[in-house]
Formats: sequence, structure tokens, C-alpha cells
Amino acid sequence: MTEVVALGSTATMEAMASLVDRHRDFRVLRRMTPMRRNLARGVRPGVLAGCAIDVETTGLDVGSDAVIELALQRFWADPDGRIVATGRSHHWLEDPGRPIEPEITRLTGIADPDVAGRRIMDPLAASLITDADFVVAHNASFDCPFVEKRLPDTAGRPWVCTLRDVDWKSQGFEGRSLPQLLMQMGMFYDAHRASTDVAALLHLLDHPLPSGGTVLKAAVEAATRPAWMIDAVGAPFETKDLLKARGYRWNAEKRHWSKEVPGAAFDEEYEWIVVQVYGGRAKPRFRSVTWCERHSADA
Repeated sequence: MTEVVALGSTATMEAMASLVDRHRDFRVLRRMTPMRRNLARGVRPGVLAGCAIDVETTGLDVGSDAVIELALQRFWADPDGRIVATGRSHHWLEDPGRPIEPEITRLTGIADPDVAGRRIMDPLAASLITDADFVVAHNASFDCPFVEKRLPDTAGRPWVCTLRDVDWKSQGFEGRSLPQLLMQMGMFYDAHRASTDVAALLHLLDHPLPSGGTVLKAAVEAATRPAWMIDAVGAPFETKDLLKARGYRWNAEKRHWSKEVPGAAFDEEYEWIVVQVYGGRAKPRFRSVTWCERHSADA
């Protein structure tokens, strides 16, 4: 005979979930809820203001594609990287002026009727970004160029990237996508909408790491370290596999391979590329990189 269990209050469900979660053969995922935290006595010394952001677009090309959804939320964090307060969540849809491709609609759930006649509130969106001490996104190299193109007054702000500024593997995580990381933190959510991705990002930032501190603290520390960008301009074609294996990335627009290296590793990397790639007959270009231009389209 099948036993029917009546599902009761939230407290009852939570008690059941906790019981199951203690069993080694099961893992419980809880639906993510928006983070809401208020400062009781105002902003304390050492607290920084961040702006979590996410965009959905008509495609991947910042030159020809457009933003169709922008979500952002201000937050405040203490010196240990713990989020102590959150601001209001802001979310806008925008008409790109042309039909949205079916593939984009399948990915984001955003269709032409959703954005018809809609527009981002430029002054408010820009002020929320420029008034923050830094901006953070999960894959800032995608979000930053689109945001700076759509809101030019925000160009040059410091950006933090939780995708690349945290060594997830060394912290014991498998995968780097936002849904994957949240699942390993015991949460799930409906992904691929800017507003829910921002809510998920706040929980990610506030998560404590095995090495100490939070994701936010680790990401900010990595983003602010001195670094250099080495551009292998004019590198012989036959060295492309060597450059790729070394971690250089192809810049299709500028037509050369590039790699960012920490300040402490610059001398070794410079010597390697001069000898192994240029054969001592030429030298690469190099420039300092900070969190203010690292993810910009002009970087």
C-alpha cells in the first residue's frame, strides 16, 4: 500500500528537507530567494558600495547587438567581504529596434511583445553604477562592454568578475557557471533572466570560501592586484599553437594574441615570449591593466 503524505506548512517542509539533507545519499536544493538586508545604524567605516549587474542582449557582438534587459542592485559590504545591506533591485526591458531572434527568445524568454516600446531609465541606471565603489558581474568581459556602450557615462568604472577573479577549482567547486555554483551552495533558481541572475550573484558574493573570507573578498583582491597585458603583435603565424597552449587568447578585432599576467610574473613571461615566439628578433607590446579597463571593449 502506498502511503500518502500530506504536505503542510513551510516549517514542516523545511524540517523534512533538513532530515533528508542529513542522509549521505541525498542532497537538498532550496529555491533561492532575493537577498534583503538593511543597515540598522547607517553605513559603518570601511564599508564599500558595490553594484551587481547583469544584461541580456540580442547577441554576442557588442558592435552590432543591443541590450534588451538590464538588472542591477546596489549592496554594501564590510572589509571581510560580507554583505551587510542591499538596496532596491532595479530591472528594465528595452526595445532593440529590430526583431529578437528565436534563439535569443528560447534562451532568455524575452520576445518582441515584451520589449515593445520599453526603454531603460538612463539617468537612474547610470547613477546607480557611477555612485558605487565598484561594479560586479559574473562574466564581466561580456557585461561591461555592453553596459559602457549603452550607458557611456559609466565608462571607466572598476569592474570585478566572479567568473574569472576566483579560482573556483582550488576552492573545491566543479564548474564555473552561475547556476552550477549556486547548486553547489545548496540553491537553485530560474536562470537566464537578468533580474534573477543578479539575485543569484548576491548570494554567490556572500558565500564563505574554504580558504577564508567570502567570494566577494577573494574576487576584489584578485581584481585589484597589479597586472600587465602582453599583446603578441606581429607574432609569426606558426607560433599560434604555442601561444594558445601558454594561455594567450586571440583578439579577433585587433588581430593578435594577448595574455594578462600578474605583476610578479611579468619578467618571466616577457622573456619567454621574446625568445620562444619572436626568436629574439622582435618584442611584444605590453601595458599595465587595472580593474577600471580590464573588461572594457577598448582594453
